Amino acid sequence: MEAQIGIEGNETADKLAKEAAQDDENQNIVFDRIPIRSVASEINRKVLEQWQRQWNNTEKGAVCRSFFLKLEQRLKMKMPITPEFTALVTGHGNIKSYLHRLKLADDPTCPCKEGQQTSEHIIFECNIVEAQRSSLIKQIMVRK
Repeated sequence: MEAQIGIEGNETADKLAKEAAQDDENQNIVFDRIPIRSVASEINRKVLEQWQRQWNNTEKGAVCRSFFLKLEQRLKMKMPITPEFTALVTGHGNIKSYLHRLKLADDPTCPCKEGQQTSEHIIFECNIVEAQRSSLIKQIMVRK
């Protein structure tokens, strides 16, 4: 240490180091480094929680919400989002009940004659698309 005597910068550094070592406030400082991945994961979790609350509380999009109750599960799905898919799960598009509601179709009845042609009917009940439904169910079960 004596080699630093007389050198102004070194003396100042020594003085500051001694003060910091004796300062009680600085004794309790703990320096943690949080990985950026952890920070990003926490932000994503908080955003998803907020989005889910909004999703649960909105009065719009009831048909779509009935298919996707949990946004996290929907986000994990690997499925292409086409305009036809969006029209079906939102209850819009070329669906007779929707067109009838807009007074663009005379009758909301499905061509299968088993009820109104709604998104739910097409996806869960309509016998016209039974083969496609069965194929889709098999594909979903294989991917689980």
